Amino acid sequence: MNATVDRVAGRISVVVPFFNAAAVLEEALHSAVAQTGVEAEIVAVDDGSTDQSLAIARGFAPGIRVLTGPNRGVSAARNRGIAETGGEWLVFLDADDLLTPGTLRRRLDMAKAGPADVVVCDWQELVGRGDGATDGRTRAADMEALAGDPEIACATSFWATTAALMYRRPLVEAIGGFRDDLPVIQDARLLFDAAWHGARFVHSPHVGARYRVLLDSLSRTDPRRFWRDCLANGKQIEALWRARAALSTGQSAALCDIYNGAAQSLFRALDPSFREALAALRAAGLPIGRRNRLAELLSGLTGHHGAVRIAEGWTRSRRAVARMSRRSPIFPPPLPG
Repeated sequence: MNATVDRVAGRISVVVPFFNAAAVLEEALHSAVAQTGVEAEIVAVDDGSTDQSLAIARGFAPGIRVLTGPNRGVSAARNRGIAETGGEWLVFLDADDLLTPGTLRRRLDMAKAGPADVVVCDWQELVGRGDGATDGRTRAADMEALAGDPEIACATSFWATTAALMYRRPLVEAIGGFRDDLPVIQDARLLFDAAWHGARFVHSPHVGARYRVLLDSLSRTDPRRFWRDCLANGKQIEALWRARAALSTGQSAALCDIYNGAAQSLFRALDPSFREALAALRAAGLPIGRRNRLAELLSGLTGHHGAVRIAEGWTRSRRAVARMSRRSPIFPPPLPG
């Protein structure tokens, strides 16, 4: 990190990475500069945009400082923003998301009320782009899951959109920032790394962000990359846990869910790395799920494509039977499993 940046207690640094986000960037930046009641520095980091995004960001000067550079990915852009800011707290606002009015003040008040390294607030889904976007459901992170085992929770069920989180800077610097080797799930991995470093999570019960749900997001349009990242992340987490001690029952169950979920989804996506997930299960001595055992058997007999066609046909037939059983009380329900 950049050691020349002055560190300011109580200040919040808002880092806004952007790449070809001209359609949504102005609204996101407005939501940041409109925050009141806090000392905030806002840095927008251009990740090599080729549209009008850079001009839009520069239009907010001097209230927003703009950094430019080549396209290196969102993790690199965020990490540069971390290095070139000095606030005690860090908030990461994606270019297509929004901060709600007054949220930074409420987060800071919650942080001051008790020991906190990560402040988590609620968020509202925003479905679509531009003027056609509509409000969706309000979401809240599963804080109860953290009470049991924060590491297991962050490895599996616990998640909050990046804009709904506020991190204490020393924690993020101890972690080393965002990982660029997990480009699709780097935000979820930062949460796990926070738990790994013993972070204290605090909930601020208010809607602090609006999270844009995009049908063309990378996790939706390229499920192979998403699930490869999930598999790689699971392997890295397993290595961390094993380096510290033997796997606990809860850790084994978490890894079993991660690997089986990755195997099933990679199989459906026609990605041969589904076998890597099965190999990870076997190496860890964890049970392979029934569907994955069947997928492995079928792919060995008919090839991967043929096995997927059989599996999809079976799924369609089960759904058809289920629909028929709902329509007619005399039609037998589908068999369990």
